Amino acid sequence: MKEQIYTIPVNEAYEADCDCPMCFLERRLEREAVEYEMGAAMMEADHREESNKKGFCGRHFEMIFDKGNKLSLALVLDTHLEELRKRLGEFSASAAAAEKAKSGIFKKSSPLGTAAAISASLDNTHKSCIICEKLEYTMNRYADVLLYMWSKDENFRNKFNNSKGVCLKHMKLILDNIPKSLNNKDAGTFLSVFFAKQETELKKLQEDIHKFTLKFDYRFKDMDWGTAYDAPIRTIEKIAGYITEE
Repeated sequence: MKEQIYTIPVNEAYEADCDCPMCFLERRLEREAVEYEMGAAMMEADHREESNKKGFCGRHFEMIFDKGNKLSLALVLDTHLEELRKRLGEFSASAAAAEKAKSGIFKKSSPLGTAAAISASLDNTHKSCIICEKLEYTMNRYADVLLYMWSKDENFRNKFNNSKGVCLKHMKLILDNIPKSLNNKDAGTFLSVFFAKQETELKKLQEDIHKFTLKFDYRFKDMDWGTAYDAPIRTIEKIAGYITEE
């Protein structure tokens, strides 16, 4: 299959030596998104308006902070905090009147109702992240492209078969995209191959993490590490997705 602009990133990920090509894609995408937020996004009014409303999760606030561009970060925080205060300000009157309000669990105007409404607003704030939304959207597109390439490109199927599978997080992502990306026949073939690949790779990883534990037993102190020396971090990332920068 002739390479297209939308297939290039997926091909590159499957040519890399990594435990999860989808994590390879997401890590790169996340890094680019953080750099964009502290760079070009600062000059785009529409994007600034969106970031003011949605903000960032704790992980991405930390990544932005670590970039070291404190002025850009301060400008983002200034306008985002203004938006948050405006949102909370909608409850000012009801919160101030709570002390004199009549009790009633199911009344919106009751102290309990007001507390629940404020809590819901804060919950939405904590769950909202403009970078997370971008990652989710783009990773779904990558999963769709992966399945399309698998069904149309024999060379890519060989890369897929020779890979180390994907983490469980991205295993779910790929499975969720099967119904809209593959017909019934291809879906059956892919599922069989994909699941067998995952079982094989998880078995290898289990052997490594078990070997790692044995190395702390004096009886096995002379045993060669083999591929087990970094088994803990690889096991974590195979279960939960990447957590390290590299």
